[in-house]
Amino acid sequence: MQKTLASGQPRLLYRGQSDKKYTLLPSIARHPQEHTGGDISSLERGLIDEFKRLSLRELEFVPESDFEWLFLAQHHGLPTRLLDWSTNPLVGLYFAVESRDECDGKVYMTRQVVSDQPDLFDFRTADTLAKSVFAIQPKQRTVIFVRPRYKDRRYHNQASVFSCPARPYEDLVSSLEGDLDEFIVPGTLKPRLRERLRTLSVSASFIYPGLDGIASEVKSLEHDPVHYGRKRIVTATLDLKL
Repeated sequence: MQKTLASGQPRLLYRGQSDKKYTLLPSIARHPQEHTGGDISSLERGLIDEFKRLSLRELEFVPESDFEWLFLAQHHGLPTRLLDWSTNPLVGLYFAVESRDECDGKVYMTRQVVSDQPDLFDFRTADTLAKSVFAIQPKQRTVIFVRPRYKDRRYHNQASVFSCPARPYEDLVSSLEGDLDEFIVPGTLKPRLRERLRTLSVSASFIYPGLDGIASEVKSLEHDPVHYGRKRIVTATLDLKL
């Protein structure tokens, strides 16, 4: 397993966040301490077990490993220790400018080796995970990056990679110290950058394939000052010609 983790060339990964004040804290660790009893790993195990039990009848393809269950749960909004990253810088930028124009966004960039073999890792217990995966190099490696195998258009379009930390209650900034760059995106530039990304076919309907993404994109256009301003200019020009 150690050779597998160490193999491959490092890749640049990107993560965009709409508010520069947001940390790289996994969603499972954002729950109030009193709700978890201080045991985040047990909370995560319980959520995943319940998600498995209730979702089996809805799935066309059943995940083959516990990591794949984590990917699927994260994909549908369940709190986990995972954080979404992308090998596509435009996807990272999209998430930085997607919303909250009143504040500056941020794009994180890191260079990491990405594993294509999530089935090597067993999530059944956090103790097993910590002892097997993260005990390989406990000082050098406190987080691994894994590409999901689960077939999904959203994963494909977003060029998804997930970070999985040994300690889900810690901000990844400390784990990636020395291997992390940050780029601030001024809030005033967000509408213009969204429009530019749209011309490059990176929009809500691409990031979130399906009718929900299409509806979200159409809805957002009416409130986007750059797009709406251009629409008014075009309409006025047509009126003059008529």
